[in-house]
Amino acid sequence: MVKRVDRLENDRTLSFEQVVAELMPFIDTPLRLEIQLGQARMTIRDLLDLETGSLVELKKSAGEPMDVLCKDRVILRGEVTVLEDTLGLRVTEIVDPDKKV
Repeated sequence: MVKRVDRLENDRTLSFEQVVAELMPFIDTPLRLEIQLGQARMTIRDLLDLETGSLVELKKSAGEPMDVLCKDRVILRGEVTVLEDTLGLRVTEIVDPDKKV
């Protein structure tokens, strides 16, 4: 005997083509991405003492992957690269390929 819940779950299973077709109306919607180089904790006093040329130590080592966030959720990891005169990010990992969007 097939449970109704199981049948409903099977009905909700979409093919790749169906997912793409459902996303097409939104395909050109811009999303804000944030690339997180690192984090630091400091007191308000230390923050107010910062001036041009000050260094803030981050809790990441050189060469560690950088996180790419969308809506406060890590979706990608990558490494910083230089493209002519600008910085770029080479994607090295898709954090959860089934939940990219």
